[in-house]
Amino acid sequence: MSYDAKEIWFYSPEVSTPQIRQAIEKFWKAWLPMHSTSVDLPLYHYTTLEGLKGIIRNRSIWFTHTSTLNDPTELIYGKQLILNQLNNELNKNHEEIIVKFLHALIDEINRFDKIMYETYVACFRESDNLLSQWRGYAHRGGGYNLGFSFTSDIKFYQTLDNIEKDSHIILRKIIYKENDQNQLIADYITSILSYAGDAIKYFQSHGGIPEIWELMAAMESANILCDLMLSFKNPVFIEENEWRLILVRQPEHKANQLKFRENEKLLIPYIETFIIEQIEGKSFFPLRSIKFGPMLDVLSTRSALKLFISKESAAESTVNINANGVRITDAGYKLRGYN
Repeated sequence: MSYDAKEIWFYSPEVSTPQIRQAIEKFWKAWLPMHSTSVDLPLYHYTTLEGLKGIIRNRSIWFTHTSTLNDPTELIYGKQLILNQLNNELNKNHEEIIVKFLHALIDEINRFDKIMYETYVACFRESDNLLSQWRGYAHRGGGYNLGFSFTSDIKFYQTLDNIEKDSHIILRKIIYKENDQNQLIADYITSILSYAGDAIKYFQSHGGIPEIWELMAAMESANILCDLMLSFKNPVFIEENEWRLILVRQPEHKANQLKFRENEKLLIPYIETFIIEQIEGKSFFPLRSIKFGPMLDVLSTRSALKLFISKESAAESTVNINANGVRITDAGYKLRGYN
């Protein structure tokens, strides 16, 4: 099976500009395949013992607010790359309507994660045995990683009360190389300005530019730039090879779904999200593997995990776990300090 990346709309203007929509759809043709695969997509989520227990018992993943990630400035990082190029375009363009359009676009980017939306993510890695991840996210090597297989059939829900309506969550492969990031931004801005120019010419020959057109066009154009912003990360993190599930919502939206956990220093906002794969009319949690860290005893840990998975798969739940389909393995090495 395959995974086909989804489009996402953060902003929907009251009136769409056909030429702007063309630019967006053109960009999607190159952008979405970067986050798609023609085969099953195995990805791994590193976590602690408590995380493991909660994920398996509840058949869910916690989506964490981006302000509390390992790099709390990462949205700022992507935003600044985008703003730099938009400001460069402002310095080059002198046509009044294009200047207004660029200013409006800058305003949309600036307010994305401050006023309009909150962003929550669940992070996965391509590797199931990365030392930095064991140390950073899995209790310094005493934790676990859970392997999931993502296909286009996977659905996401904030509640299991109504699984007819799934949440629109996107999966994105993180882009780390700054040259690639800047090129993607430049390609899109060049395209959107070209198509905006076509729209302006059309309006000028058909009675004039509509009132507040630049605001509507900027709102529509900002969708791709916000997608890029969420998919960029500082190059120093390139070893992680991260993919992330992204949930974007308005701050006032269903406040009862917002929960908090804590670490040694602060409260961490998160949203519990159920992950379901439909197979022959039944709902399954798409868990494929569990690997335990290099600080844990091999025999006792493997035995306990098998018993735990067997018990949880037999427990009454709306979402099933296929215990026989979960492969349990160890890291294959020990860290110094292991007793």
